[in-house]
Amino acid sequence: MLVGNASRRLRVDSCLRVIHDVSRLISQQGIHPRIVEQLQRLDELLSLIDHDSVTDSDLERIERSTNQLMRELEALFDHHRLGSLYQEALQ
Repeated sequence: MLVGNASRRLRVDSCLRVIHDVSRLISQQGIHPRIVEQLQRLDELLSLIDHDSVTDSDLERIERSTNQLMRELEALFDHHRLGSLYQEALQ
């Protein structure tokens, strides 16, 4: 089941990377300090995930939560005209 574990690890890492990148971008943009602090704490906590212990149901919750967070942050991105998180990759 090495392929399953590698795939799961990649998917978890993808969620962690998005949250890390959003946290970094928002902290650089002078967004409300409380939002920045909460995202930084989330980023720190998620860095402690033991990839080898993540189950399929854990992965499902991580992906669902990440997607929900991104939907909620969409209004913040629009309000502050932050554009796309990965603008360079789109050009």
